[in-house]
Parts: sequence; C-alpha cells; structure tokens
Amino acid sequence: MKVVYGHTDSIYVQIESVEKAQETIKVIESEVRKKFPNVLGLEQHPVVLEFEKYYSALGVGTTKNRNAGMITWKDGYYLDEPEFTMTGFTAKRVSETQLAKETQTKVLQMWASQKTFEEINKFVSNLYRDTLNGQIPMAKIIKRSRLKTEKFNVKCPNCKREYTLTEVLKYRVCGQGEGRHGTHKCGQAVSSFKTSEMKNVTIGSGKAGVIHAWQNTNLTFDDSYLYIKAKNTGETYIHPLTKVERPVEYVAGVINIDLEKYNPDWEHYAEQVLKKAEPIYRAMDWDISAIRTGRIQKNLEEWF
Repeated sequence: MKVVYGHTDSIYVQIESVEKAQETIKVIESEVRKKFPNVLGLEQHPVVLEFEKYYSALGVGTTKNRNAGMITWKDGYYLDEPEFTMTGFTAKRVSETQLAKETQTKVLQMWASQKTFEEINKFVSNLYRDTLNGQIPMAKIIKRSRLKTEKFNVKCPNCKREYTLTEVLKYRVCGQGEGRHGTHKCGQAVSSFKTSEMKNVTIGSGKAGVIHAWQNTNLTFDDSYLYIKAKNTGETYIHPLTKVERPVEYVAGVINIDLEKYNPDWEHYAEQVLKKAEPIYRAMDWDISAIRTGRIQKNLEEWF
C-alpha cells in the first residue's frame, strides 16, 4: 500500500483491490486507536476510519488539491458504470463559460478513462480549430454575472459620499452641480474615487461591457447580465472616473440576442480551449503545441 495524496481528513492510497482495502482500513483503525485510546469511555471510540471510494484510475495534481478519476466502488457497493469525479479544477466555477467547462471536463474524463494522447489531442485540436473559426454556438462562450451593486458604486475618499458609476459619469469633482446654499461642497477629483471598500477602482471584462451598454444603448439591467469579448466593434465608451475614451472589447446584454450583432473574439476563446487542457498536458509532459497544429511530434524510431 502506498499513500499518494492527502487532503484535510482524507488520504488516497494505491492498493490492489476493494477487498484488500476493506481489510487494511480495519488494521489501520486498530493501530490508530492504540495511539489514541478511548480515555473518556465513550460508547463508540472517537477514532473511526472509513473506506469510502475505490478508483479504477486516479490522477492527482501537485497544486490546488486537484484530482480526477473514475470511481468503481462507493459507500459499500460496486457501481454499474464507472463514475467520473473531479475536484480543484476551474471547470466547476459558475463564472466559467460553457466552452471552458466542457473542454476541461471532457479532457479529464478521457484522461481518467485512459484514452491515449493521440485520442485526447485529436479532440482538443479539433475543438480549438472549430472555435478559432467561429464554428461553435455563441451560447457556449457567453458568461453570466450578477449585477452586484457594490461593484458599480464608488466613494469619495475625502467626504466618503457614494455615487453609482452612471451618476459620476457627468462629474469631474465630488458634489459638482449642487446648489450653493449650504449644500454639499467637496471638490475632490472624481479620478481619485475608490470602491465602496476604499480600494482602487478597476473596470474590466463584464463590468466594462455593462458601462458601455449604459452609455450607448437603452438596455437596463436588473439582477444579472450576459457578456462576451468582442472584436473590431468600432465602438467606444467613456471611463466614468478618468473620462478617457476607450475602445470596446467587452459587450454586455440582458439576453443572448443583445450580443448577436457583435463579432466574438474567437482567437480569445480558442486560447481558452488550450488553457483548460493545459493542466493535463503539463502533468503528463505532453506537447501543448500539438493542440494548435493537430500534429504529434514523432520520435526517432517512428521516423525510420
């Protein structure tokens, strides 16, 4: 038996069979209980070790507690079909595109099912090329995000007054445009405003798309919004704080049809395919450039 991985209250060991694992867990539990006796005389000993899952294949990453594999026995029963499982990979993030999730999940499934490098690379390379050529549904690249009020509010670092980014767009100083009879007079430059948590304001990706929509369309957003990275839009938006005109790279909408008039940056999304496969390629010491070319470097023996 060899310990290959440990995390929090679990360890993963290499062992030849379910039966051997069942025997071994009792031996380990007995030895641990000798070191930690039931000094309080509890009805059940406080040390209880459980054998939960048996993997026919398991891959373990060296960072971020990553692992993926095929479970064939779980909680006392053999499974009719192997069950794929993974932890620690970005494919589980809600904020990821459908394309990113499906790419990483499929590559991990193929890898855990012991598909060859040639089979895996063919799948990834074809998906990379189809994405680069815009031959996948646009729905697969759309991201959804919550319209959290705090992300679109800014605060004057001097008087601590808060504004929305749409309100502050027409101001250059805090309190601009207010009356002169005992009303708010701060004069702090808008460009120095901070977030509600008094951090530097950053405007990127989906947030930039929403600001562009506010300034250039009649769209109104309630609880959430959709956005994509677009290319050659020919449109601009004004940064609410610096007042600098910027080219539009991200566009936002309420429903899919709001985004369909734009040309997605397919090069960006093709690179997303490559990046989601990269952890597996790196772990296996595979040639990542084979995804772009679709060709696998042959060794000397295969040339002759």
